[in-house]
Parts: sequence; structure tokens; C-alpha cells
Amino acid sequence: MEYVEYILIGIALGLSLGLFGGGGGILAIPLLVAAGVPTDEAGTTSLVVVGIGAIGGLIPHARAGRVDWKQGFIFSALGIVGALAGSRLALVTEDRIQLWGFAVVLVIAGTLMLRKALRSSPGGGERVERSRRSWWLVVPTAATVGLFTGFFGVGGGFLVVPALALVMGMSMYRATATALLVITLNSAVALVPRAGEALDLTATVVVAAFVLISSAVAARWSNRWSERNLGIGFAGLVLAMSVLTVVQASGA
Repeated sequence: MEYVEYILIGIALGLSLGLFGGGGGILAIPLLVAAGVPTDEAGTTSLVVVGIGAIGGLIPHARAGRVDWKQGFIFSALGIVGALAGSRLALVTEDRIQLWGFAVVLVIAGTLMLRKALRSSPGGGERVERSRRSWWLVVPTAATVGLFTGFFGVGGGFLVVPALALVMGMSMYRATATALLVITLNSAVALVPRAGEALDLTATVVVAAFVLISSAVAARWSNRWSERNLGIGFAGLVLAMSVLTVVQASGA
């Protein structure tokens, strides 16, 4: 039975990563724990499978020319610096405040993404475009996203995609693809200090295999979605997670 659960988790994470460029990290840990993976092993297992899933989704997007490599690498590098500062700030902040803060960020990001999506053309087809904003906006935006990531202990695509789409003016296609590059790099960096930590090998292998396949398939499917529908889907996922975060904060 546990294998079926691992397979379903892998498919769910892969679809989220491949289609929306996010959702992997924030969904992986609670799903793995619910499937019986020990809490102290779920974090490391999550980083491995999400990183592999991000690679699976990144490859089709890269072949389609949707990835902004320069902004992706800069976002990752500056995000790490911001995350270090955010992590220090989190140490002196109550968990409940962090949860409520994260819920507020998710509501704002989800609402703005939904507004952007509803204002976009309802037509289908892919429309890949370069960022309309100056490249120097990458620096403060990436640092802020990194700060939030370190402070809240999550982030990834849930924060990177809105930042790229709303602040940098990227299309959903390019924002999703570039976010997968950032997730891949950040997962690799985050695994370094965890080297030697406990890992649920069975869960890791099974989930990783299916998240790799499903994310690659989902990334290929994404060009069949209009930018409007991708934005609405992403916004819906973010707003749903904000509700769950509020529930957690209320019980903290």
C-alpha cells in the first residue's frame, strides 16, 4: 500500500512542478509524513525528489526555449543570500507569526496572479516573451524572495513564479520554466549541509521516479494551456495553500 501512496505523491508533485513551476516543496513534506515517512527524514527526502522533479520539468521547457538562464542563476544566487538573512530572522520570530505572515504572502501573491491571469487573453497557444522590465530589478526581487524563503522555511516556485511574472513581467510560460531552474539549484545547495542525514530510501526512489516522469510530461502539456488558464490554475493552488496555512496558524 505504501508503494501506491508513494506513486501518487510522485505524480501529484510532478504535475504541480511541471505545469506551474512550484508547489513541490510545500506539498512534499506533509504528503510524505502522511504516507508514513518519519518527520526527520521527510525534509531531506523532499529536497531530493523535488530537485529531481524540477530537473524533469526543466528539460522540456529548456528545449522549448522558455528558460531565462541568466535571471534564473542570478535569482538562485541572490536568493541564497537572502535566505540566510531570513533564516536568522526566523530564529527570533514565533512560529505562529511566521505562519500568519506566510498566509498573507500567499493570499497577496495568489490574488495578484489571479488578477493578472484574468486580464490576459483567453486564447490558447504559447506566447513566450522576454522580461519587459529592466534586468536590475532581478537583484532586489531575488533578494526579497530569498528573504521570504528563509524566513518562512518554504518558498520555491510559490514565491519565484509570482516574482518573475508580476515584478519582472515574464509570461507564465517563461516564469514557470525559469522557476524550475531556481528550484533545481536551490535544492542542490540545500542538500549540501544535509549530507549524511537519514533518508527514507524506498520513498525517495519510488517518489523520485514518478515525479521525474510526471513533471516531464506535465511540462510538455503546459504549452497546450493558455497563459490565462495556467495563471488561474497557479493562483488557485496558491490560494488553496493559503487556506491550509491559516488553519495551521490558527492551531499553532
